[in-house]
Amino acid sequence: MKPWNQIPIIDNTEPLISIEKYFKFIDPHPYYKLGAPYKNKSKIWSLRKGVVDKLMNANKLLKIINKNYSLIIYDAWRPIEVQSFMFNRALETELNRKGLSISKDKINNHPEVLKKVERFWAYPDLNKKYPPPHSTGAAIDLTIIDGSGDLIDMGCEIDNLDGKSVPDFYKNSSSKDGMLWNIRRNLLKNVMCYSGFSQHPNEWWHFSYGDQLWAWQNDFKKAIYGRI
Repeated sequence: MKPWNQIPIIDNTEPLISIEKYFKFIDPHPYYKLGAPYKNKSKIWSLRKGVVDKLMNANKLLKIINKNYSLIIYDAWRPIEVQSFMFNRALETELNRKGLSISKDKINNHPEVLKKVERFWAYPDLNKKYPPPHSTGAAIDLTIIDGSGDLIDMGCEIDNLDGKSVPDFYKNSSSKDGMLWNIRRNLLKNVMCYSGFSQHPNEWWHFSYGDQLWAWQNDFKKAIYGRI
């Protein structure tokens, strides 16, 4: 359980809306391509309406700063079934990396594996008091593309499971590439946070508005979006 899971949720019942006509996005969806069980494909690219409004502001701000840049969406709302699929996939990947062959019911014997996976992938808890951020429609994974539609290099790929994923990993880098990646990450963070989002402490690509993490980081007494 994360520290922000103690924040109570009073959902404002705002609906999910499609973001396809507002933003560019990775196509096909990275997780759908892997076989993630989306029951309703038409809702893959969806977020809460309030999140969409703020994201549009962030994209406008980014373009003011650099007219050749745009936000591109990697992942948005994630139903709990998809969260479970991706969590278990990350768990299996990490077990394979360590050369471990064990059943999932024995995973508690390897807390270091669980800890690493849960640092990046929220546990797919069915208790609505502790929803994974993406399952609320409040969280989004995104990055920046240039005027040619190419992803700009941010120092590591989205969903990378190591220290390079931490937003300020390159803060003290003295290499030319490292300093450039730090500038780009700060640009993304600044346009998103200025627009009302909070950044996940372990993931440079993950931002949210209205969920428990957002409330916790801003010292708010409640979150306004729960699992949907």
